Order: sequence, then structure tokens, then C-alpha cells
Amino acid sequence: MSFFERFWRRLVLPAPSRAMCALTAEGVVMFDRRTRQSHFQPWVDQAFQPAFDTENVRHAKAFASTLVQGAHALGVAGERRWSVLLPGATARAYVVTIEATVPPQDVPDVLVWKAERLTGLPQEDIWMTTAELGPGVTANGAAGRRFLLAAMSRRVALALHADLEPLNWQPGLLLPRLVGESLWLQHAAAQLDQMLISVEGDTLAVMLLQRGVPLAIRTLPLAGELPAEQLLRVLLFFREHAVESGLGSAEQEIRFEVLPVNVPLEIAEISQCIRETFGELPRVIAPQQLGFDSSAEFSRLAGVTGLALATA
Repeated sequence: MSFFERFWRRLVLPAPSRAMCALTAEGVVMFDRRTRQSHFQPWVDQAFQPAFDTENVRHAKAFASTLVQGAHALGVAGERRWSVLLPGATARAYVVTIEATVPPQDVPDVLVWKAERLTGLPQEDIWMTTAELGPGVTANGAAGRRFLLAAMSRRVALALHADLEPLNWQPGLLLPRLVGESLWLQHAAAQLDQMLISVEGDTLAVMLLQRGVPLAIRTLPLAGELPAEQLLRVLLFFREHAVESGLGSAEQEIRFEVLPVNVPLEIAEISQCIRETFGELPRVIAPQQLGFDSSAEFSRLAGVTGLALATA
């Protein structure tokens, strides 16, 4: 088993269930790992509205009814264990680096302190899971240890569990959707340096990876901004912080393998932004190369299918 496989299996323990779903602002995407079938069920009465620090379920009965209808339509109504991917507005993913000299017994406290600063939540209201990624470099250039951190409000997480309890659903795994999408890159690792570009709602997220292992994540709002300009801003940030981001020298030209998910830009526009920043045209992965009929289908299913594929 490769390092990557060991890392992801530690992150997603307990193992994902047969029934999987991704909650979105528009509805719920359901996926059956056994049959490889999917179903989308739209919300009724805006039952679910993603937010980081307030309860996401606005109408409990409509929320439950939508989930039940979707599960019946997909043929997984009898399933109790579910793996759930959450919107980026609800659960956030970060890559953090701590100094290598931190004593092992202090690492959990340091990661919680990092999570407090990143999320703005007090320690007692943070729900998070972490996985060590490998060696890294801190902002001051010191040797460090890099971690993936998935965090959300404990109140929001507990409220979501409570809303699922009447259905007898047991969500053993909760992760940001971005993490599920990134898992596709372990199966398309034709090059060392990789990039996931994902748009959800009015937020642009860019994750840098090497051989499928995350190096850095950065997000920017799109509201009122041109997507190409915001993408360029994120890429310039990574270029200026190349060493800290795990890319090596800031002067080095890099040819990325790029996976766009729901990005409102043409491939040529994405390629041009990356070439301007890193000096090389990227290899852009098309949905058809991964077995999908269209970009729209891939955008809807990238998270749940990535998680299912990586943990099969």
C-alpha cells in the first residue's frame, strides 16, 4: 500500500459506507458505491442553506423528506451508515505547517490553536479531523510538519447529526467536498505537480498537490470579481510563497496537471493564467478522461465519486 493510500485511509476512517451523499445549496447528490449509480434530489422550501457558524438545516421536515425521497429513488433507503460531503461554506479544509521541533505531545494543542486562528471559532466550538501529510517548510523557512485539517463548527455538526437522527442515518464520515474532489488526482497522477481548481457557489478554491498529496489550499470569493482575475491572484500568491507552499524555488518553471471542477472558464483561459504564473502550459484533465459524459456531470459528482474511488 502506497503512502498516499495509507494517508487517505487514516483520514477517512471509519471506511466510507455504501451510501454516500454530498449536501449542496441546491439539493443532495446521492451515490451508491455498490451499483455506481447516482441521483440528485433538489431541496424543498430552501431546507438546507450552507453556513459556517449557524445551523444549516432551516426546515427539518423538508430536509428529512428530501433525503428520504432521494434515498428511495436511488434504492438505498434501507442504508443506515452514510458518508457525507459538506459544502465549503459549512466545512473547511486547510493545509497547515507546524515547526518540526514541536514535541509530539504538544502537536494536538498546536493544531487546535491553528484551527482557532483560521476559523475564528473558540476551541470548544471546533470540530475537526487531521492527517499528517509529510515534511514541510514554515513561513519563516524552518523545517516543519505539514497537516491536512478539516474543520467545522461543533454546534453545526451536532445540529446536523440531530437532523439526521430521525432517519436513523449514522453519518460516520463528514468531510469538505473539496477533499473528495481532490482524491481524483491520485488516479490521474501523470505528473509530479498537480492542481485542483474548484468553484462552489461564489467561492474559488485552489489546492496544490504532489502525486495526490495536498501541499497548500487557498480560497477567494468570486462575488463581483472576474473568475480569471481571482484565479490569477491565487496563483500569484502560490508563486510568491513557493517554498512555503511546497513548490520549491520561486523562479522554477512548473508544468502542472490540472483538474478543474465547476470552473466558469474555458480551458484556454485556465491554461493561460497558469502559464503566466508558472511559465509552462498545464496538462488539463477533461471529465471524459475520467469516464464522465460532460463537465456538468463531473461537477455534480466529483466529490462523492472521488471519495468512493479512493477508498474502494
